[in-house]
Amino acid sequence: MRAVLALASLSIAFAPSGASAMTLPEAIAMARRANPDLAQVQAQSDAALARLAQARAGRLPSLTLSAEAASGTSDLGGFFGFGQSDVTPRAVSLQLRQPLFSGGAVSAAVAQAGEERSVALAEVVGAAALLSAQVAGAYVGVLSAQDMLALSRAQVAQMETITTQARLRFKAGEIPRTELDQAMAREAESHAALARAEGQLARSRAHFVSLVGVEADDLETDIASPATPASLDEAIATASRSSPLLLGAQAAERAAQAGVRRARAERAPSLALSATAGAARDQFFPGYRADGVTVGIQGRWALFSGGLVSGRVDEAGAGLRLAQARLDAARNQVREAVIGAWGDVATSRAVRTAATNQARAATSALDSVRHEVRLGQKPLLDLLDAEREALAAQNALVAARGEATISIYRLNALLPAQ
Repeated sequence: MRAVLALASLSIAFAPSGASAMTLPEAIAMARRANPDLAQVQAQSDAALARLAQARAGRLPSLTLSAEAASGTSDLGGFFGFGQSDVTPRAVSLQLRQPLFSGGAVSAAVAQAGEERSVALAEVVGAAALLSAQVAGAYVGVLSAQDMLALSRAQVAQMETITTQARLRFKAGEIPRTELDQAMAREAESHAALARAEGQLARSRAHFVSLVGVEADDLETDIASPATPASLDEAIATASRSSPLLLGAQAAERAAQAGVRRARAERAPSLALSATAGAARDQFFPGYRADGVTVGIQGRWALFSGGLVSGRVDEAGAGLRLAQARLDAARNQVREAVIGAWGDVATSRAVRTAATNQARAATSALDSVRHEVRLGQKPLLDLLDAEREALAAQNALVAARGEATISIYRLNALLPAQ
């Protein structure tokens, strides 16, 4: 029993794997290609890039071709010598327009769209980092569930052996009925634990599929933990430079500033160079013909808008204050999250060390109790209790090792590489 428990609980860190086993980095890469949540964020980023292209188009010339044609009857009542006649009025126009001055509206629109694109990119980086942590949790969750299932099966086998021996000793008059009943109760308890372990493995595998998109049939059990910053101060400094939440909030503030400039630019005049070439036939009377080319400057200046422009400026100003408040909140949130995640890493490592010592001591105690029960120095209940404590310690060790790995990925999700 001791060897079975030890080997089962150590599989996460030390068990060999097959040549075709899926590694954690491979699972993360597969999830990034197929995960629907990440695909949604990436689509939003693509939409932001398209809006940036639209904003830049405001600086470029536009060429517009328009045409019309109709058929009908014209009756000028004798004016100009024309009576009733059939006509086919038609016209075509080609206009080239080049913006010259917009009061800064186009530049502000481009800046705003560019910063909104930066917000979208930060969201993609953050979503990818979060997905990595989630996949790590699902990956370790499957391995831990497999180990706990192996432990539960070993425990069932051991309890069945103890119960069989208890029946023989009861028939021989060596132990009272109470000890046999206790052994049978612990055997039933072990079967219930096995059923729970099987259910947990099924849930873990289903969660893995929902994130990665493939079955967790053959996972590499030798997990190399990623590097972490050397100190908490370094982690906070790194998060201040690369946290997607903070970078997104900073870009959102700059976008809001550009939005204020864009709204204010509506008060300024705009100028554009226009060149038009056109031709018309039968438009005003039968046989009418006109061809022309014009080049000039078009200007526009809204002198009064009934408060429309002022309202837009005030709205943009309120949006800027909102973005600034969110940036302040993001700074506090990132710092708090990094400190908490750093503490979780340190705690999980300490718990893993303690769980290792506990499992070692519980296994040693189980061997001693088993020997003492065999010699009749202790009742069978003590052996049953020792078996339960050893199993609990091994399960705790499996969970502690998994949490130590997951906590590192959670920390790194707060400060991903750019």
